[in-house]
Amino acid sequence: MKKIYLTIFVIAFLVSCKKSSVFTEINASFKSLDDVFVEEFKNEKRNVEKNTEANFGAHEAKTGRYGTLVVLDVWEFASESESKQHYEALTNEEKNNTPREYDQTKSNEYRYQFIRGSGVAGEIFTIKKLLFRILGENKDTIREYLIASKLANIR
Repeated sequence: MKKIYLTIFVIAFLVSCKKSSVFTEINASFKSLDDVFVEEFKNEKRNVEKNTEANFGAHEAKTGRYGTLVVLDVWEFASESESKQHYEALTNEEKNNTPREYDQTKSNEYRYQFIRGSGVAGEIFTIKKLLFRILGENKDTIREYLIASKLANIR
């Protein structure tokens, strides 16, 4: 009888130890695009500049870099449909690069998570009229940044 209780206890303990998931909801409570770029991340100061490489005709386009740890691109468009159109373009570009792994969700906001063949991890997602692309050294670094910038909530 003790073995049965011990087994049930161990199973219950293992089930309760599951990892917390991140980012089922994107937090859009920031007031300007500058608010998504934290001052410092993992001892790397931010370097934010106008995104001239790929601005897609957006009202505002910015890129923030934290050394070689994270690069965050943000675009603000006139409409949600425009944001989703450019989301499709970015995800198709990443898919053409044959990612090592990927996961795509299309619901209230669009989200595409990937790992390139080089090992660089990334996420592309939308919030209403905004489009984000974040690249990092791995998935954990991206999650840490999204939480630090308050773009994602731990659930």
